[in-house]
Amino acid sequence: MAQEENLNGLPKEKLIEVLESFRDPEVFNAVTGPWKSRVVWQGGMRAKAYMRNHVAEMDEPGDLTATDVAASAHEQLLSAMGSCITVGYIVNATKRGVRVHDLEIAVDGYFDNIRKWAGVEEEGNPGYGRISAKAFVRADADEETLRDIFRLAVEGSPVTQTIRHANEVSTELEVIG
Repeated sequence: MAQEENLNGLPKEKLIEVLESFRDPEVFNAVTGPWKSRVVWQGGMRAKAYMRNHVAEMDEPGDLTATDVAASAHEQLLSAMGSCITVGYIVNATKRGVRVHDLEIAVDGYFDNIRKWAGVEEEGNPGYGRISAKAFVRADADEETLRDIFRLAVEGSPVTQTIRHANEVSTELEVIG
């Protein structure tokens, strides 16, 4: 049996097999969702998120009277976007047979009106009104190919596209005890 080619830390043939399996309606439905996170308040401005068998802690900067023991939720959102683009870049590069040596995604976000979150203004969007992502890559391909891989990574990023497009969000409160 021939040894499977490993490219960019991924078994290329297995990756393609897994991606192609998404054509199967059963596999498609299984990976579509629901994806879940459970977030539990830890006191002050700290929270702990549980996802599958992973845990992420969140906090706010100390100058907001928090303890600054972890990144904030909005910083983690930016990181999730950068991470999702990174994974998409590596998947698309690997599918094309392009070896990536270095890849970094710098993500910056600017709030529209954080005063709304603070409760000192009634109007406006407290969320990010502008987010930018810039990739830095060193890989074995020409610039045009690397730009096309980046385009595919951004267009195919579930996190980036969730942020980019309006989404239905439903919320509910249940008072316990």
